[in-house]
Amino acid sequence: MKRKFSCFAMAVALVTAAGVAWAGGQEPRPGTVIVPPSNIERPQDIGKRSHTNFLIFIPAARSSKQPSPASSSGPGGETPGSLSCVYQTWAGQVSGCPVTNGSGYNSPSGGTNVIAIVDAYDYPTAASDFQTFSQQFGLPYGNECGPNDNEPCFTQVYATGSQPKANCSWAQEESLDIEWSHAMAPHAQIVLVEAASNSNSNLMQAVQVASNEVMCGPVTSSSPITSCSSGTGTGEVSMSWGSSEFSSESSYDGYFTGPGVTYFASSGDSGGKVIWPSASPNVVSAGGTTVNRNSSGDFTGESTWSSAGGGPSNDESMPSYQNITSDINTTGMRGTPDISFDANPASGVSVFDSTSCQGLVDWMVFGGTSVAAPSLSGISNESGAFDGGWDNGGNSSSVQSNLYSNYGTDTDFSTNPATCSYTSSTPFYDITQGSAGTYPATACWDFASGIGTDRGLTAFGSGSTSPSFSLSASPTTLSLTDNSSGTSTISVTPSGGFTGTVGLTTSAPSGLTASLSSASLSYSGGSYNTSTLTVTASSTAPAGIYTVTVTGSSGSLSSTTNITVTVLGVSSLTLSPSTVTGGTSATGTVTLSAAAPSGGASVALSSNNSAAQVPSSVTVESGYTSATFTVTTSTVSSSTSATISASLDGSSQSATITVSTASTGSFSVSASPGNVVLKGGGTASYTVTVAPSGGYTGTVDLSMTASPTGPTGVFSPASITGGSGSSTLTVTVSAKGNYTLTITGTDSVNSSLTSSTTVGLKVH
Repeated sequence: MKRKFSCFAMAVALVTAAGVAWAGGQEPRPGTVIVPPSNIERPQDIGKRSHTNFLIFIPAARSSKQPSPASSSGPGGETPGSLSCVYQTWAGQVSGCPVTNGSGYNSPSGGTNVIAIVDAYDYPTAASDFQTFSQQFGLPYGNECGPNDNEPCFTQVYATGSQPKANCSWAQEESLDIEWSHAMAPHAQIVLVEAASNSNSNLMQAVQVASNEVMCGPVTSSSPITSCSSGTGTGEVSMSWGSSEFSSESSYDGYFTGPGVTYFASSGDSGGKVIWPSASPNVVSAGGTTVNRNSSGDFTGESTWSSAGGGPSNDESMPSYQNITSDINTTGMRGTPDISFDANPASGVSVFDSTSCQGLVDWMVFGGTSVAAPSLSGISNESGAFDGGWDNGGNSSSVQSNLYSNYGTDTDFSTNPATCSYTSSTPFYDITQGSAGTYPATACWDFASGIGTDRGLTAFGSGSTSPSFSLSASPTTLSLTDNSSGTSTISVTPSGGFTGTVGLTTSAPSGLTASLSSASLSYSGGSYNTSTLTVTASSTAPAGIYTVTVTGSSGSLSSTTNITVTVLGVSSLTLSPSTVTGGTSATGTVTLSAAAPSGGASVALSSNNSAAQVPSSVTVESGYTSATFTVTTSTVSSSTSATISASLDGSSQSATITVSTASTGSFSVSASPGNVVLKGGGTASYTVTVAPSGGYTGTVDLSMTASPTGPTGVFSPASITGGSGSSTLTVTVSAKGNYTLTITGTDSVNSSLTSSTTVGLKVH
């Protein structure tokens, strides 16, 4: 019997065939590594197509047989909280940086501007998977990102303007990229730019679109931005794919030169091998490490990942920012990587992808340097390292130059590379254990991990990045009536390791008072306490929109946040109907300028004529903007008008209602001829007569209905005044049939007073 191999089994077999076995020491945990099809590079692809750089890890408990879907197990790898703790990208630290599967101790408010992810093919469930990942770890989603929390956290863009075909293996790459750039910079806008295919020409088209998305940010449309010559936005472009080096690769380097844009690319998953575009001097090359933990799950440090790509380029010359490494990198060629991040699948990260691929679906554990590129893009974004963008080999303000400048300043590498060591203030962790391919880890920079890994938010900056904070309020809008109060929570978001005490002051316009439950916010136990702002409107506060400002200060640092306060007023008053017969009623609707606060808003009502009575007030319920009330009228001997007024906090609106005498007597409606016959359709005319009785002198409004439907009629005139008169009814019809036309007259004041008659219409 022939043995049948599933796609999944073939992928597992490729692990052994490709030699992807763990070496260089004990791995964090045993399991099986799956090489996805999109990772495989054929000789004929080099220079023409690129491959992904991620691997899938199946823990040993599920790897003795064919791995099964992980949907029931939830996240199984490192999380945003655990790695933001490891890489110290938030102000507080938790001992051991344990892995937690829920909203943990990462900073969900870090990041700004745009991170554009470039990948190939379509990922149909990207938006919903992004939301599931975000909800799992307490990260923002929906319209919660951008400068004012009103731009989408995630946008999907087709580079050509048309949706590419789907590819589940590339979709797995895309799920990793969008989720882990978001994990490291939760308030940045994540834009997934999908190339039509994995050809280098299509990927470069997508890189150009991605650069424009960053430069023109924030992003408000899913349509690709094909030109942004005047763009001033700043951010990152992440590329987790690559190709073996080829002789013409430098001709593509111009694609990585968007002003204000920093480009990141994976260094590859073949130990000690250089790939493009990671080798471009205009790109930050992202290498891979292993995150090590003890038996209790506590973080103990990092070592190299044996399969991480790196080494000297064969085709790109050494950029000036790498001159400091020339004692080790003696070839005079570009050295990769620049900086590294967790990439060992055995210490891999949690990723959610709801589309089954290779027998896997939902929560999975991914590794490879495809983890490093988007994650480092996120850390760069959160650090605000936007001052220089890409490097052209001489840009002293670029992120690459800043990396090596910070590295050189904080070590004695330049004077004694053989014995250099990172100081306690160095924003890097030196990887000195293990090797990547044939390249051993050494003190300071090496081909195994580059500078090492990040610690804090100053490594990517120019050195001017300092501990700081920002102030925020929730909610940012309040609606008040006179003598009422509302509250908002004031919070501190630290950055750059800031842990200082923040003093608070308030500023409010005349008519409003503002007070704080706590005049200072302090850091304790890994977070800041909050203060409750209470805003009260006085009894004389006029209706309008005002701004209350809260300012936070700590030494020379300061930050402000504004709360918009609406003191409510009446914006409109309507009456329906506006003319009634005495003894009947109408409905009044009062509308406020904003939603009523807690407890509701009481609007005063009045009438200047006893013929129309209203209640003394009506309450607009909390959270609503309008309320209705009843206008009751008395029988009158002659028509009269009443002005109804509604007022709140000094603002008022009014409307007029007419109270008419009840009609006396009655009337009848007749029509001639009784029947009309048409051939082939057309128009027919009838004379409609209104005859009064009992002294009727009112106005009669005329209308017509047809059975079956089809004919339409127009009266001239449409109303008969004075109680008697006639009107011409012109009926238009096109379809053959026998029709009954009902003609009705209705008193214009008393709708219950009516009279009807019928006529016939035949079309043959």
